[in-house]
Amino acid sequence: MKRLIVLLCFFKCVVANDPDVTIDETSPATKFTPFEKIMTVTKNSDAYLTCKVENKPPDKDVEWVGIPMQPGAPLISISTGPDSKDPFKYQIDVPSSLQWRLKIQNVQVSDEMKYYCQVSIGVQKYAKDVRTLRVVTAPQIADLETDSDMTVKVGDPVSLKCNATGRPFPIVRWEKLAGGLLPTGGREHRDYVLDLGKAKPEHRGSYKCTAQNEKGKASRIVSVVVQFKPIARAVENPVQQMVGYRKDLMCEFEGYPIPTKEQVRWSKNGNAIAEGGNYETSYIEGASDKVRIKLTIKRVSNADFGYYQCGGSNSEGSGSTQIELQSSTVPTPDSTGQINSAGMLTVSMITIMMLLSVCLLHKF
Repeated sequence: MKRLIVLLCFFKCVVANDPDVTIDETSPATKFTPFEKIMTVTKNSDAYLTCKVENKPPDKDVEWVGIPMQPGAPLISISTGPDSKDPFKYQIDVPSSLQWRLKIQNVQVSDEMKYYCQVSIGVQKYAKDVRTLRVVTAPQIADLETDSDMTVKVGDPVSLKCNATGRPFPIVRWEKLAGGLLPTGGREHRDYVLDLGKAKPEHRGSYKCTAQNEKGKASRIVSVVVQFKPIARAVENPVQQMVGYRKDLMCEFEGYPIPTKEQVRWSKNGNAIAEGGNYETSYIEGASDKVRIKLTIKRVSNADFGYYQCGGSNSEGSGSTQIELQSSTVPTPDSTGQINSAGMLTVSMITIMMLLSVCLLHKF
């Protein structure tokens, strides 16, 4: 019985005298997972690990060592006691008699490894604690591997490329600005390449590529210009007016390059309509590669009824459409909302409604 008590006492004393090693504080903070204790550090920043050692034998030193992630890579001896093996990379300070703090300066990807704080307790035996250092970097768009603004013709194959770097490797997604749908369908496409297929007029616009990971995101906008011949559309067709009144015929062109004033025309029965006299033409610039032209007939006569052609051209070709002017038994408003007869007072439909309202108010 005495022998058992002696053995138990000896065992207790030995265990009690073994060093207790814990890495109890890190900056950045440690994330605990079921398998690892991970510090996530941004590249080019500093990392701190504080090791607390209790019951350290006086003749033993606290050591910091690193084990790289690559299989077979040799162990890196960082420090023994307060002495750093590489002061330019690692600094050791001792805030208290129980603490040894490691500072890893200007962290790089090569510093991604397991860091052990340890005290020898026998041949090849250590009391120790460990942290895994993980390096992250914010995404950056790779300029040489990412497309810039482009101009294409209808039918040309078009694909937009966006490459980025970052740790962890970023997810890349494409979207069309101004809320437009992508040619691939939907409002978002997750891939480094956005394939538009053969260029169509509706493909023109600005596309935004965004690369994102847990550290941040970066983006690039690529503008696509599609050259195509003018597409003509009648704003109103047919158009009606009574003899003796003013009337506007309006035609809209969509194309790129946008047809200039010299590249648009009006004709009737194949004969060009010249500016002046009873006819007046206007060129109205719009948005989204659109332009409108207006033909004003100042005083409609029976000879003016019939089909009018509006045509436009650019470097890619030409386009046209026709508008029919029909006879009406009552006067109709022009494009400004007014009923106008040459030599007569112009009366707005809004004015008529206002006069009627005033009359009704006086009546009551």
